[in-house]
Amino acid sequence: MTSCHNIRPLLPARAEELTLFEVRARAEHVAECARCATEAAAYSRLGQALAVMANLEVDPADGTLERVLVAIGRRRTGVTDPRLLAAAGASGALVATVVVARAVRSRRRSRRRPTSGPWRRLRLPNLPVPAPALARAK
Repeated sequence: MTSCHNIRPLLPARAEELTLFEVRARAEHVAECARCATEAAAYSRLGQALAVMANLEVDPADGTLERVLVAIGRRRTGVTDPRLLAAAGASGALVATVVVARAVRSRRRSRRRPTSGPWRRLRLPNLPVPAPALARAK
């Protein structure tokens, strides 16, 4: 007989997820061990309940999503004005976009040029070099 320690990880699994040897070992052990049989029955009932719930389709009451989103916004920020929340969300998206773009740009640069050696930035002839905005303003 195999020990509970070896069988316990097999109890929540479905028969399709186990090898034939594991299915037999689990069945033999559960037939002899009341404790593991109780646990296996609980997993079986849970699986059946989840299967039933998977087929349920219930429409929430009108306005539920909006109320939930407003409640989440209030809880996190204490701000109730939806325009301010929208502006904050847009600002956050912009900051995230800039951070990701810089990371991608940095990664591309590091792949192109080795960090050591006689590599220099190429300057193309007959093309104007862009000046920083502050230098142009002076």
